[in-house]
Amino acid sequence: MGRRSLIQETVSRIKSIVPSERIYVITNKEQLGSIRSDLPSIKNIIAEPAAKNTAAACGLAAMIIKKFDPQATMIVLPSDHLIKENGKFIDALMTGVKVAEASNGLVTIGVKPTFPATGYGYLRIDTSGQFRIKGPGLKAKVHRVLAFVEKPSLPNAVKFLKEKRYYWNSGMFIWKATSILDAIKENLPRLYLSLQLLEPSIGHFSFHGKLNSVYPNLEEISIDYGVLEKEQRIFAVEGKFYWDDLGSWDSLARHLVTDKDGNFTIGSHKKIETKDSVIVSEQGIIGTIGVSNIIVVREGDCVLVCSRDRAQDVKRLVGLMKEKKELKRYL
Repeated sequence: MGRRSLIQETVSRIKSIVPSERIYVITNKEQLGSIRSDLPSIKNIIAEPAAKNTAAACGLAAMIIKKFDPQATMIVLPSDHLIKENGKFIDALMTGVKVAEASNGLVTIGVKPTFPATGYGYLRIDTSGQFRIKGPGLKAKVHRVLAFVEKPSLPNAVKFLKEKRYYWNSGMFIWKATSILDAIKENLPRLYLSLQLLEPSIGHFSFHGKLNSVYPNLEEISIDYGVLEKEQRIFAVEGKFYWDDLGSWDSLARHLVTDKDGNFTIGSHKKIETKDSVIVSEQGIIGTIGVSNIIVVREGDCVLVCSRDRAQDVKRLVGLMKEKKELKRYL
């Protein structure tokens, strides 16, 4: 973990293959100011008026990119990933671009599991043969994806680790803008028709006003569940680089400095016999006695307490709190 923010790291990784003017950042309105400060050279920054999950964000980006370049191929990169061995990462991306353009399919980057993770989704791949294209060879292995597997139980995660036909689903995607829009049209027609309402205003002063009126009413669903799991032409490029998803407190803590008892702390924390825990408080003091392997996060009037083994379920809890209108701010 360096001094640069995660979004700065994400943009820096691809600067050798994508010029600044062709990079688009989709963020939320709360983070718009900090993103602009972190990325002064990036002009294409779009703030979502409301959080609508990844299908809406991917569709919006594809609609904008297609407007300016109907033949464009997109690389979709979340900003909360830790990636090392950038040369191998670029090889995987460029392989994915070739596959997406040759097949008109949808491509994801798969990473071979190194431990039995229960917080990641998995890809079950076809090991009977690799994807081939004419011309220069691909720089990474490519397989057809047979199925997306949701976060498994520990026994299944151990089984997946032993087998050769499972990859972690990294959540990084490559496709032609037209290909993903066609897939959204087929599988999420209501979302597609709503996005179409934005198309005439793209590139004009009226765009932001139209976005503010249309976007809050879009269907809220992930691109994996809404589109990819229903499609047939899905390919996985094997990523041989080091990868970790920093989207939870537990995964983030794996890469930060801990005390002699394995605790990662932000803010004031007083402890007795506390081990291997994540304690975060923006105000006040958190006290713990005789606990281990837990996460405690306090932000404003919200407090999260959970086992580190269940850190990936925080999104489910946030969803429940949203449904009951009890969540004032994201934990």
